[in-house]
Amino acid sequence: MTGATSVSKLGEKFSYQMSIYDDRFIPGLTELAKLIKRNGSKALVQIYHAGANSKVSYEKHGMAVGPSAVDFPYLPYEITELMDKGVWEIIDDFGEATKRVIKAGFDGVEIHGAYSHILQQFFSSYSNKRNDYWGGTLQKRMNFALEVIKRIQEVAKEYAKDDFIMGYRLTQEEIHEHSVGYNIQDTLQFVDRLADTNMDYIHVTSSDYGKQIKEVIHRRTAFIFVLHVFNVQDAVDGLQYGEMISMSRQSLIEPDFAKKIKEGREEDVATEITSPEMAKSIAFPPKMVDWLLDPKGKNPVPKGMGYFKELV
Repeated sequence: MTGATSVSKLGEKFSYQMSIYDDRFIPGLTELAKLIKRNGSKALVQIYHAGANSKVSYEKHGMAVGPSAVDFPYLPYEITELMDKGVWEIIDDFGEATKRVIKAGFDGVEIHGAYSHILQQFFSSYSNKRNDYWGGTLQKRMNFALEVIKRIQEVAKEYAKDDFIMGYRLTQEEIHEHSVGYNIQDTLQFVDRLADTNMDYIHVTSSDYGKQIKEVIHRRTAFIFVLHVFNVQDAVDGLQYGEMISMSRQSLIEPDFAKKIKEGREEDVATEITSPEMAKSIAFPPKMVDWLLDPKGKNPVPKGMGYFKELV
């Protein structure tokens, strides 16, 4: 799975992030797909639009759009509320992005509806103050996500093979200091709708409410659970909730995590970085090393990451 990849020039939040809103990105994405798949892995692109949080886009284009012109106290700019036409244009952007994913040779997409990006902004009563097709009730706040899914499925049916993978990621709750964007009961209703869309999986962002979500899905689709895996036993424990386990940190430390389990070599799975030589062998890009070694200590780093200090 790639990181968040913007479907629109107005949807970029992060510096140096991937984007897929233009055909000029296809050659690089094609090379990436080949690299990911060279040893038999499936390759998916996580497609997103940051909406109101598109800080990089605002710096480039002087505009950040969202479902409503809400004042976000942590953003140093005003949000431009989307007109109905603009909402549909973003839905089209997700469809065009999916075409490029297919052309580049990837096996599927994950629709990134988590971490306060635009899909979550439409679902949240904090950021969505509309009273039209896109908001006003909980059910209407689901419509943007459901229309994005519908468009992607239409594109996949026309351009992709039958085994093209489509998933949806969400954050279980949105709680602010003085208000609630949505709670787990809202999310469970949303999960119930998602499970009926013929998506291949639903993916969450934390270990909260795994049992409740699994019960609502009730085998209608796969559930990818997040347990912040540090070792093999953690992964096994997570399987009581999901059919699959989502990992990032541990798979960076041990790229052969799954392979070693499959081969019965659980005792050989590395769970921390133990030497400068091991750190060097993992070959993290320089900007990733800088991020992991954040001197302010804001970022969660893999155990043993201090060994990278000798390499920078």
